[in-house]
Amino acid sequence: MAEAVTEVTTMSEALNNTGIGMGTVFVVLILISFIIYLFKFIPKLMNREKKAETVTKPAVPAAPAAKAEAPAVKETEAPDDRQLIAVIAAAAAAQMTEETGTPVAADGLVIRSIKKRILSN
Repeated sequence: MAEAVTEVTTMSEALNNTGIGMGTVFVVLILISFIIYLFKFIPKLMNREKKAETVTKPAVPAAPAAKAEAPAVKETEAPDDRQLIAVIAAAAAAQMTEETGTPVAADGLVIRSIKKRILSN
């Protein structure tokens, strides 16, 4: 008959295997963390390459214009905020209706001021 070969693992071998496994995991995690840290330098390198391309390109002299004209300035009017105010009033009415449980008409609300907040990251 074939004899069964049994291999006895000692406690020191088990601890050694555990240490090697955990050490490998931590080394890989540190490597991944370092690679992610380097990602913040990629845009700077890309900008440096673009600047180098623009510097090395020779400037083509423009043909002299026969008549020097001022560039046309497009006048823009202030945007009409009536639609924005209507949307904000409707959202406020919907929120008040949800909180109180009784319907609130959007045309009964008065929006006194709208302030734009710039959130910093």
